[in-house]
Amino acid sequence: MLEMFRYLIGILEKRERSDWKILSLLDFISPVTDLINFSVIIYIINVVMRERQASKEIVLFTFLMGILSILKGFFDLYKYKIHNRFLYNGSQRLSEKLCEVLLKEDLLHHEQKSPMQAVALVRTDTQNCMNILLTCLESLINMLTMAGYFIVMLFTSTWLGLTSCVVFILFMAGMFFYYRNQIEVYGEKSRMLAIKANAQVTIAYGNFKEMKIADHADVILRRYRNVSEDYAQIQKQYQYKRSMMNMVMQNFVMTALFIILACFLNRPGDNTEIFLASMVVYLTMLIKMIPIAYSIVRELNEVKFSQKSYEVLREGMSRYAEIKQIEKEEEKYRYKKLTFKKGLFVDNLTFYYNDHKKIFEHASIKIPAGCSIAVIGISGIGKTTFLDLILGLLTPQAGKILYDDFDIVTRKDEQGVCRASIGEITSYIPQTVYLNGETICHNVTFFAKEEEENSEKVRECLKCAQVWEDVKQMPDGIHTLIGENGTALSGGQRQRIALARALYKDFELLVMDEATAALDLETEKAVIDSIRQVKGNKTILIATHHKSLADECDMVYRIENKGFVRVK
Repeated sequence: MLEMFRYLIGILEKRERSDWKILSLLDFISPVTDLINFSVIIYIINVVMRERQASKEIVLFTFLMGILSILKGFFDLYKYKIHNRFLYNGSQRLSEKLCEVLLKEDLLHHEQKSPMQAVALVRTDTQNCMNILLTCLESLINMLTMAGYFIVMLFTSTWLGLTSCVVFILFMAGMFFYYRNQIEVYGEKSRMLAIKANAQVTIAYGNFKEMKIADHADVILRRYRNVSEDYAQIQKQYQYKRSMMNMVMQNFVMTALFIILACFLNRPGDNTEIFLASMVVYLTMLIKMIPIAYSIVRELNEVKFSQKSYEVLREGMSRYAEIKQIEKEEEKYRYKKLTFKKGLFVDNLTFYYNDHKKIFEHASIKIPAGCSIAVIGISGIGKTTFLDLILGLLTPQAGKILYDDFDIVTRKDEQGVCRASIGEITSYIPQTVYLNGETICHNVTFFAKEEEENSEKVRECLKCAQVWEDVKQMPDGIHTLIGENGTALSGGQRQRIALARALYKDFELLVMDEATAALDLETEKAVIDSIRQVKGNKTILIATHHKSLADECDMVYRIENKGFVRVK
């Protein structure tokens, strides 16, 4: 737990560190004022019991303490303001960094997470970890407050107070160590089941048509019910443990109080009033200490409950540091503006995934500038993997991938190590197209800055993608809202708008991964012809299983035996 605390403090930025120091001071002052107020009440009670009446000075003093308590309310409001600023600003900053990791990490890391896991990491785990810091602080403050009450109890009740303090400490430690492993398991299971439950909702929306046609809503509902019931069960068990801890501590202490009071009331003697006065102080302190003791145990267990969130966040922040270190190192190198005068050349390429099954072995292929090239092959043979390799999304175990004289594998050109951006000269259309719920215009200019949006250029790209006639008939033309992921459009229209997006960007090489699969052959050919006419002598690389489309290209390569065979 101490290691967790040190790490989270270490990743705070300057503003959060400042808020943390202020909050620590305020959190320390708050219980001190409570302890002073309580001590003052003890003092007032003792004076009144001793003198058997309340003097005017005592009444005035008591009244002034009441006024000061009002001022403490404003103090607490300020503390809550700093508390919320620290929690939510810190969570936002961490979520921004982890979102940057998700956007910049390599493809293999990206594919290890589901969308719901990514959402949990960026939104939920970040706030859980900021809460860990606040919980640790509250726990520390409560421990100091408890120590203050222990001191007052030792001063007022001597041996009885010492015995009570020791029993309290042992009881709290026993409660924490008994439940901590169970609480950690609850936390990990709760996080996992929440992700699974959210995923079922996403699946229901993503496969709505298939589900509706097959009349299988009950299947999805059953899966969601099973996961959500498990999640609810974990939450119930966790909350029950918390309630049990509170109940056990309260009842244990109250039982002890009554037994101690019965024992002392049974003592013979005439100083009953003095005895009762001291017992009132002692019992009041014990009652005040019950919620503090419970809070300490609860807070320590809450930290254990968030253990998995901490582990996932720490792993994400480790990758963030690696990415930033790589970016810092790359800044030292010369920047090269890529060209595509000769073309793309792949030489002696070897690649395999973690299962060590080789996809390519000593494979070579030439993609001359200004040509249209098709890569064909059976499903699963490696067409998409090949495109991922030449786009720099995957790193081969051996071989060269040259854009003119720049090797994207070694990051070198003829003059030595340098850095460059493939995106400056390439445009890409994946198999699965994503469109947001905004306008057609915004989806075409998706990666452009607002000031760079050009309506006339959007229309030209839509014409080139063979979808302008459809868009022209829509209520608001290019400003028509298309619904989340283009639900207001047909599959072919979505594919062609994605194509228009790729064409909107200036490029030398257009890479399409089954990008026209949703189109009929005639439209496919029209799209290719339009790209050639509008874009001029650009290079087009298509991965396709349509032989007729491949025949329209200048060159055709088939993937077989872990290499490339030219068939046209």
